Amino acid sequence: MHVLKDCPTTRTILTIGGLDNRLLIENYACCIDWLEDVLHVLDKKVAADFFTTLWNNWNNRNNYIFRGKEDEARVVWERAKTLSNEFCIHNLVNNPLIPIAPACHKWKKPPCGFIKVKTLMLLLLQVKLVMG
Repeated sequence: MHVLKDCPTTRTILTIGGLDNRLLIENYACCIDWLEDVLHVLDKKVAADFFTTLWNNWNNRNNYIFRGKEDEARVVWERAKTLSNEFCIHNLVNNPLIPIAPACHKWKKPPCGFIKVKTLMLLLLQVKLVMG
């Protein structure tokens, strides 16, 4: 949190992105409180872009500290915007790894001569047999 508040480059990047300083000037005891406020104030898409921007800014700060190379605020903002657009395109083109809505599985009667046993119940029976 202090990295954001004390870094003029971060403020410039967020200003270029259209974010007002309200989320940066308030005092928060914990980072999680700040993140909750961010998620309450911003909608889902803007919050995702915001976190992508913060991640790019974090990389920029690391490059400055460890390599002595710092990009201009506009370059960091453009890189974050491009990355967000690429993620958006990827998410529109490809199916999600975790389905949005859980699939509804219907119960099927097992074939003749077979029985269907719930795995959890079978595990509980095995534990009971071992213990008792």
